[in-house]
Amino acid sequence: MTMVRLSKNAFVRQYGPFTYVLERIKNRDEVFMDAEPFMRWITREAREKGEIVERIWGLFKGVDRETVERDFEEFLAPLVGEGVVLEGESEEEMAAKDPVFSYDVEKPKTMDTHRVDPTERPDGEVPQELLEAWFAKHPTVFQLQMDITQACTERCVHCYIPEYNPVFLPFGDVCRVLDEFRAQGGIELTISGGECMLHPDFERILRYAREKDLIVGVLSNLTLCTDERVALLRELEATVQVSLYSMDPETHDAITKRPGSWAATKQAIEKLREAQVPCRISCPTMKPNYRDYLGVLEYARSLRMDAQTDFIIMGKQNCDTSNLACRLDLAETRSILEDIVFRSVPMQSEYFDPAKKEEMLPAEEWKKRKVCGACVSSVCLEANGDYYPCPGFGGVVLGNCREHDLKWIWNESPETLRIRSVTGASFPKCAACGDRDYCSVCMCRNFNETGDMFEPAEHFCRVAKLNHEIVDEKQRLMMEARKQP
Repeated sequence: MTMVRLSKNAFVRQYGPFTYVLERIKNRDEVFMDAEPFMRWITREAREKGEIVERIWGLFKGVDRETVERDFEEFLAPLVGEGVVLEGESEEEMAAKDPVFSYDVEKPKTMDTHRVDPTERPDGEVPQELLEAWFAKHPTVFQLQMDITQACTERCVHCYIPEYNPVFLPFGDVCRVLDEFRAQGGIELTISGGECMLHPDFERILRYAREKDLIVGVLSNLTLCTDERVALLRELEATVQVSLYSMDPETHDAITKRPGSWAATKQAIEKLREAQVPCRISCPTMKPNYRDYLGVLEYARSLRMDAQTDFIIMGKQNCDTSNLACRLDLAETRSILEDIVFRSVPMQSEYFDPAKKEEMLPAEEWKKRKVCGACVSSVCLEANGDYYPCPGFGGVVLGNCREHDLKWIWNESPETLRIRSVTGASFPKCAACGDRDYCSVCMCRNFNETGDMFEPAEHFCRVAKLNHEIVDEKQRLMMEARKQP
């Protein structure tokens, strides 16, 4: 008796005619058209394969059972081969085949950076234009970042949060929002703060999210990550992202303004590594730790962890720019950009591509396109119940979870619809800029720094110009090298 079930690290969602399948260990996803009848009964509960064939056969009038069985086997075979679907004679046999994360196994170049938006697929069984057309008419919230508290154990000099109020999102609100998120087709949840581990219901929140079959990520400084919490994260198969500012304790602690924070964070990182909990290290780079990011990246490599630098410090959510005093000047930024472009130092890619190769679109065509992902596939929730467009963009409120459900926030909120409708036409300066392919239009950065989401923050314009110059220099050197005999 052969049974099948979904791998514990595979996630399936049905969006209209499209079946989206994500396997996060191998960082692989696929979109299928009209596959719902085949996937309907493949869940985390093991079922006999013959029973599933019978159920599918019952959906198709006038088709013989042998044809249904053959088609089902053909559909299932590659999913079994990829570890998305498990097949075996017993639960023990299937459990032994279930892929698990391990730092000791070769992994993709980017770990825990799943594409949860099917419209971003570069290839696959379903033509890209069909996906784009359907999701343009049916905007879907795939990702939710939930800031469950404003309280924090650190006071980082560059932080964009204006103040650290001891506000906690009530557990009842959390559960209701997660129910609504799952009902809307949500797949990936990020738990953040402040410091999310300060929340008295931190464990209950993570457990409830997993009960809703969500991928759970945790953004934390890990200063409160006890052995019990390491075990919890491993049990619930959560992923973690943490900032480490330097391999020098004094430098790190000067940025966080909390003595001993470096030792606590580093110890927790290594405990996560030992427990095989996927952890990614970010090193936001600013004046106090300028150049220290290379040591942090080397440390991450020694642990076989993913890591990147991030020098895009932005103003606070309330338009207070006092934190920008620690931001790198242009000479320092140039040095880091040269490392990124010439030495392939990884950086957070959501800001801009440091190695653009595409031909620039004509200004009129660029104006017609969406240039910012805010309210397109993700949304954020503050500890006070306010929804906002994206991380850091707390100055724009879409609505409150106690007044409206997520379906209304996503589909009817006037502010959501306004943000989602923005195209390049709202940025005439950018349309006319020769460096716009080396930048990324960001309404959040604009708003936090200028008070106007449509007014470009000049610092990033200058950074784009630097980026353009450095990429041009690299391309020139590559062309000269090709000419050498």
